[in-house]
Amino acid sequence: MMGRTLLRVCFAALGMSMAGAAHSADYDGQLPDEGFNGFLSCLYARIDGGVTLYDRPTVIQPIGDMFDNGNGGVVSSAIQPEIDPAGFFEGGVGCQVASTLRIEITGGVHLKSSLTDAFPDSLNAEIGSQHVFISTFWDITNYAGWTPYVGGGIGAARHEISDLTFPGGAADGAEYDFAYHVNVGVSYDITESLKFDLSYRYLNLGETISGVDPLAADPGAISVAGIEAHEAKFGLRYHFGAPAW
Repeated sequence: MMGRTLLRVCFAALGMSMAGAAHSADYDGQLPDEGFNGFLSCLYARIDGGVTLYDRPTVIQPIGDMFDNGNGGVVSSAIQPEIDPAGFFEGGVGCQVASTLRIEITGGVHLKSSLTDAFPDSLNAEIGSQHVFISTFWDITNYAGWTPYVGGGIGAARHEISDLTFPGGAADGAEYDFAYHVNVGVSYDITESLKFDLSYRYLNLGETISGVDPLAADPGAISVAGIEAHEAKFGLRYHFGAPAW
């Protein structure tokens, strides 16, 4: 419930920032003539990396004698283990549709991380993720080469649970889920076309579940819900067209 409320607040804030950016730039749905030399000149490419600090997710583990509580049902227990910090990298392309408005498509990979506190006597597991986002950013202003911005986006995440050992038959597996992010950052003009980018990003990557071993007598699965993270992100953006400011 809290996650849904946060999602509504984030999207409302993003919508307000987009409306403000469009109004400030008198954006009418068309690319501006001044500062751009046709559609392709609005394009830019980016590459980024950083560190992901995960919040504690909810991990649900089937328990009991062969996953049976004696009444024909499956018993589960839930805990909130740590996920070790991990690095990530991503890249993408975008379009500077107005002097203060950008739209991007990016894809990234989060390196595998261990579930360090998850059932140390019975479970070993690693989790890795990939994501794709479409995002909108509002470049607030440019002062002496510095441009603060806010933004966010929606997309999809693919999570993979691997190196999983668990008595009862849970196996490695991968799942897709809805994901979204919110960014606050600042860029610096190294040259007219090349920018250094530094930002904080909040991520909600949804949830995942491990695969199930079909050969197990009573197969079970490990589920990980509420995969959220805070990231320190840095990278470079190269704009192919004339500068927007």
